[in-house]
Amino acid sequence: MALHQGYNLVTEPVADTESEMASLEFFRRLAADEEVSTPTTVTGLEDLLYNADEDERGAILSTLRQTLRSSRSLGSMDAVQFVIDGQFVDDVEFRVRVEGSDGGVYLDIGQLFVEEPKPLTSTHVVARK
Repeated sequence: MALHQGYNLVTEPVADTESEMASLEFFRRLAADEEVSTPTTVTGLEDLLYNADEDERGAILSTLRQTLRSSRSLGSMDAVQFVIDGQFVDDVEFRVRVEGSDGGVYLDIGQLFVEEPKPLTSTHVVARK
């Protein structure tokens, strides 16, 4: 399966990409409007959110969403592959369940995007840019 334009959230990589970086580096580059070669693979988004204080996750997601929206580093035709170590849950809103030391935790990763991610398969969803 190939990557689609926009943000591809996958639990297993679906394509080999030109570059790979950690989520913190990816968002740092976007915030600085630095060049990001695409397609690119981004790892560790679930770790970034999981390791944040639970009461700060909403604010972090809001900041990251604004970074995605305002950055000029990515064009409308670009593809980004977020490899997530977790399980997609699409009930009331799109979330990711990750296993932590204290059991399963649900992360509201769907809040990163303008529209809720659309499932292609049980392991691949796409959000628009």
